[in-house]
Amino acid sequence: MIGRLWRRLEARRGPRIETLLRDGFVAIDVETTGLDPVRDDLVAFAAVPFAHGVPATGYSTLVDPGRSIPPASTAIHGITDAMVAGAPDARELAASLDGLLAGRLLVGHGIDFDLAVINRVRRASGLRPLRHVALDTLLLDAVLRPGSRDFSLEHLAGRLGVEVVGRHTALGDALTAGRMLLALLPDLERAGFRTIPELRWAQGRARMHL
Repeated sequence: MIGRLWRRLEARRGPRIETLLRDGFVAIDVETTGLDPVRDDLVAFAAVPFAHGVPATGYSTLVDPGRSIPPASTAIHGITDAMVAGAPDARELAASLDGLLAGRLLVGHGIDFDLAVINRVRRASGLRPLRHVALDTLLLDAVLRPGSRDFSLEHLAGRLGVEVVGRHTALGDALTAGRMLLALLPDLERAGFRTIPELRWAQGRARMHL
């Protein structure tokens, strides 16, 4: 108990939440061949920078997974083998991320999954895993609503009044996640959170209970 309290107090010394509006962040999302971060591969990636609460032009690409995309996955995101033919492979994408993300704070819905898939590729390519500060709208929603059982992107977006654009596309889901974070910030501040490290502390605790 004392250790948890000390970590919470230490977290209050970090950058304040307002910097997410002023300095911004990059919202990311991936689409994959399945839902196993250990075995499944990238088929799409997107990154949307936000500054002053406004999204800028994002980066989006299909990714050739080097194997056939299962029909069950295509049924969700609509990406076929023919569509990824000639696209960059996962290692090419992984190598480009240092410049693309440039140390920015990252945001995503269920971003643990996205980073697990990306970092698996980076390790296989001899690259260091991404160590960016990351905020997860799924976990932050769980912080505010610990008794809820529905933390889906659609449910959270509907609750926050955020329009879902291009669901199950990497670009659409990244854009939606970024907008959801902005919509969550007033609720998080009302709940007593003041700094980015506090948000990370809280989502870490929420992760243990999901």
